[in-house]
Amino acid sequence: MNSFLKWNLFNIVLCLLYLVIPSSVFSGRLVNSSGDVIEDYLKEIDYREGTYTNVVFRLKEETRYKEAIDLLRFYLNKRRDSELRLLLAQIYCLAGENKKALSLFRSLDDKKFSFLKYLYLGLIYEDLGDYVSAIKYYQQSLGRGDNSIALYRLAKIFYHRGEYRKAEEEFKKVIKYDPSIKLANYYLGVLYLQNKKFSLAYRYLKKANNFYPQNRIILQKLALAERSLGKEYFLKKKKELLKRRKKIKLASYTPKRGNIPKVKVAVLREINSVGFKSSGDISLEDRFHKFSLKKDVLYTIGNSKGKIFLKEYESNKVIVELYPPVCLKTTNYPFYILGAVYGKGKFWQTTLDLSLRGNLEIVKYRDKLNVINTINVEEYLYGVLPSEIYPRADMEALKAQAVAARTLILRNRGRHKKEGFDFCSTVHCQVYRGMAAERERTNRAVDETYGEVMVYKGELIEAFYHSNCGGCLRGDLFGNRGYLENKLDSEKQELSFPKEDLENWFKLRPLTFCSYAKSKSNFRWQRIYDEEDFRMIFGFSLRELKGIKIVKRGECAHIEEMDVTVDGKVIRLKGDLSLRRFWDGLRSSAFTLEVKYSQKNPSFAKFLILWGAGFGHGVGMCQEGAIRMAEDGFSYKEILKHYYKDIEIEKCY
Repeated sequence: MNSFLKWNLFNIVLCLLYLVIPSSVFSGRLVNSSGDVIEDYLKEIDYREGTYTNVVFRLKEETRYKEAIDLLRFYLNKRRDSELRLLLAQIYCLAGENKKALSLFRSLDDKKFSFLKYLYLGLIYEDLGDYVSAIKYYQQSLGRGDNSIALYRLAKIFYHRGEYRKAEEEFKKVIKYDPSIKLANYYLGVLYLQNKKFSLAYRYLKKANNFYPQNRIILQKLALAERSLGKEYFLKKKKELLKRRKKIKLASYTPKRGNIPKVKVAVLREINSVGFKSSGDISLEDRFHKFSLKKDVLYTIGNSKGKIFLKEYESNKVIVELYPPVCLKTTNYPFYILGAVYGKGKFWQTTLDLSLRGNLEIVKYRDKLNVINTINVEEYLYGVLPSEIYPRADMEALKAQAVAARTLILRNRGRHKKEGFDFCSTVHCQVYRGMAAERERTNRAVDETYGEVMVYKGELIEAFYHSNCGGCLRGDLFGNRGYLENKLDSEKQELSFPKEDLENWFKLRPLTFCSYAKSKSNFRWQRIYDEEDFRMIFGFSLRELKGIKIVKRGECAHIEEMDVTVDGKVIRLKGDLSLRRFWDGLRSSAFTLEVKYSQKNPSFAKFLILWGAGFGHGVGMCQEGAIRMAEDGFSYKEILKHYYKDIEIEKCY
């Protein structure tokens, strides 16, 4: 039966029910004597988007639990459906009607849903203060399906019960399973502080501070860890780091020859100083100087009171004042650059020393310094590929990634033209970590696709890619492009996205290419916040969160617009990145929300729960889907033609 017929039949049934069934049959606003609610439903919900289960989903998502319960109870009077009973039990749980939820959950024995059944039982018993039962059911939930909600709640229960060893184990499991749950680092840091393991406390609290740099509580705990370690500890670490850096010898390499375009990549941006060396002789040139620097000696170029100086790294002694732009060149040896920060504020934030092929240019920008690496496209790709995809992936997936990345480079040269370079080294363009990141297999993938790019109607395509699409590819985010499709990430080409069953889409694991992801939390992820967590991250009480309304969903259930009501003020969130940033740096904008209310006080929000799909924007090539396709025997060209419609693969040099 097509969706239009479903829509008409459903509305006919509702109208007949309204005429023949007294309003007392229903509670809340489902049906009343004036018919206002039916009118509200028709205004607010487009039934043509799906069946009644999606109507329930929408009501539930907006925390209109009473109406969702009424609608579900009516349909359960007509048919005995285990999926609907499971959904009703979950909504009872969220509404704080724990007794009704317990009764329903106990009657469900369908193994297909056992992980959800036991997870919600854990939430119910935690709300009731029965932590022994909550622990038991969370553990049973994990025995039937990995999920970060059960892991995190186990960790928090042990943490507040003073069972620190168990809490430590669970928080580590949380980070291993889903490192995007950044607050776990804070709690681990606090645990180590309490146990006087100050170096570990500093390590995890420093991570938490990187994620939440303005959080006063984290800053206080971090300062306590620093004082406990003492100045001598950090001085010793600094000396050890300097000793390692001085010992590093960089091997020579043979630069690639040929008619290969060059690009400028900003590896450090808006910094005060940069330390560097090379194992080859360095030629330095600025507007007024041209001289040589010694090999294997660390130098600093720094910005001080508006002037730029070349200094000895260790002693900080000034050698000469410089007048940018400063050009640094070496023959057949890479440069060694100190302390590049990647993924600032993200869960993958790290600080690395870089080895860079090509030459360097240091320029002044906004009273700071930018360090720009000039390098040819193929050697640039050597440092991009292992930073963007698992280097151990099947070779055909690596080759597909090489062609996609090369296409993006040549299509988008000059993306940062106003800032004086082509690309940054972050996810905004493509992650680039230089020669130290290079691997033999990824270099081979670049070499075996030398010069190959994708074109559509004779032009280079915008070869978008992302980590994991969650099983469904979008085509709507970046405008209408003929080579980007909205479809499931599977061999089945036509779209069959279950609009009428978004509840199960987010909570279960449909089989697609990317559902076999190495990291399970890339395909399906969850978050849960209690009052303590919520205040830490968002700066206001969970009780002040008065309403959530999904204004618009795009393809593959990605949220495009959302209204969040905080203590009477409506915050309108629009766009993929703003939504993800607001909600604590989510993996994607394809998610749904639940609020679990307390039985003791039905107006008190006990937990905020998020269920999500995928990692990234969901457009173009799904990298983990591509990896699975390669494992299934698809060639790199077949992989690319699966993700980019009607493209051709050509050599551009």
